[in-house]
Amino acid sequence: MERVTTERLGFRPPEPADGDALFGLMNDFGIVRYLTSVPWPYTRPDADTYIERARTGRAEKKGLYYLILDRMTKEPLGTIDLRFDPEETAHFGYWLATHVWGRGYASEALAALLDFGFGSLGLRRIWGAAMPDNPASIRVMEKCGLARAGTMRVKRPNFGDEVDMVQFDLSLSGWQARGGTAKPA
Repeated sequence: MERVTTERLGFRPPEPADGDALFGLMNDFGIVRYLTSVPWPYTRPDADTYIERARTGRAEKKGLYYLILDRMTKEPLGTIDLRFDPEETAHFGYWLATHVWGRGYASEALAALLDFGFGSLGLRRIWGAAMPDNPASIRVMEKCGLARAGTMRVKRPNFGDEVDMVQFDLSLSGWQARGGTAKPA
């Protein structure tokens, strides 16, 4: 996906030099409250841990982790990842800095990830989940063609609790029925 770009976005794996930028963006409770595995309070070493997890996940072929970049300025705007499950299936996660919310970047990034997962990696199913009180993320998944698949209970170690998550998924045949694209309708 490193060669994938959209009209406004680029993607690349995070590097150690990105730690300060990731910390500056992620150290925001408005983002972390919707995530299940990001610690709060978020510290600078937590950014380094994410970068190492991304490197290890890629090296062990467990997943692909990317910074979402402004295509023109190369400024990091957030992250998106695709973690591999058995049987040609994967699940994704993403977040964007609050200062770019509402601009369509999440839909654009997710559509690119879905197209890459189905078109280049040959996955058969890709799924994601969002908390019910995160309607923006739910709308992003719906716009990209994912359908509600149920509810799941997820532990949130960062807050020491469990939350319900609404699961959405898209099959290869569903993606093909959209013309081989997940671009928002």
